[in-house]
Amino acid sequence: MVLAGAVSNLSFSWIDAVAGDEVSDHPIPEGDRGHSAGARGSWRSHMNALQAVTDQNLESALILEDDIDWDIRLKSQLQTFAAASRTWLRESKSGKAEVELLNAVKPIDRDIKNVYGNSWDVLWLGHCGADLPSSSNPLTSPLVVMIPGDETAPAPKHLKPHPFALQDKLGDRYPPHTRILHASGGNVCTLAYAVSREGARKLLLEFDGRYDTQWDLMLQRWCEGGYMVKEGVVPREYQHIPPVCLTVQPPLFSHYYPKGGSSNIQGQGGGYAKGTGSPYIRLSVRENLRRLVTGDPLSEMVDQLPDDGDPIWK
Repeated sequence: MVLAGAVSNLSFSWIDAVAGDEVSDHPIPEGDRGHSAGARGSWRSHMNALQAVTDQNLESALILEDDIDWDIRLKSQLQTFAAASRTWLRESKSGKAEVELLNAVKPIDRDIKNVYGNSWDVLWLGHCGADLPSSSNPLTSPLVVMIPGDETAPAPKHLKPHPFALQDKLGDRYPPHTRILHASGGNVCTLAYAVSREGARKLLLEFDGRYDTQWDLMLQRWCEGGYMVKEGVVPREYQHIPPVCLTVQPPLFSHYYPKGGSSNIQGQGGGYAKGTGSPYIRLSVRENLRRLVTGDPLSEMVDQLPDDGDPIWK
């Protein structure tokens, strides 16, 4: 991952993972003690990452798991995502259902202090499945920002995070090569997510001493306002401050499955993934690593999810 970061002009700060047997039983529900050690260790590791963000008083930070992949065009993808994020934050209270992002890829205005916008808590950039937004949750806006004609987005047949998962509904709802940004809902896997300073503090306040289940499901429920609902009712003191969590489909970061390897993490839909490559990622940094190191041009990079190619999951 260090080499993948280097050829992408990214640098990382590393946080040691915590083994499940190193986690105190204090925050663990009695019925879960002695079970899901890996999930407990993952939760504690993510809490330590959030503590580091808070301790260093960072304005924002991107938290990544170490078995991920991304497109070699990530920087331009993030520019587009930033424009979409600012659009969503500006238009989310307008009552609109959809907004199309035009002239998406353009240089970031140096006068913009927060390129992703203001007043967000979590930007969930890497996941292995998310729901399309609906108007059923009163705490989140159903607004969708569409990014049409995104050549980095795979064709619908490739939109599947795991061999045991269903095909993403995105491909049925929108034209091919459309990427969308919307409020998080149903997200699973915390492969990559950004937190603002305020978001990190809110998450620590809620979860640093509390373990309910695996971390991605805790974050999913928090982003949906689930921890605010008491007996089916949102208390008045919470109604004006729901979390602001945005996500993107297809995701910008994905699991990487190397040749001869397999995941030891149960995937969406059940079962364990066996395969090679990275769902959702076209010009994979990992798959093109040798070409990137030797300085090959963009035209020589291998597209692992071409429109006329076979899906990763047979």
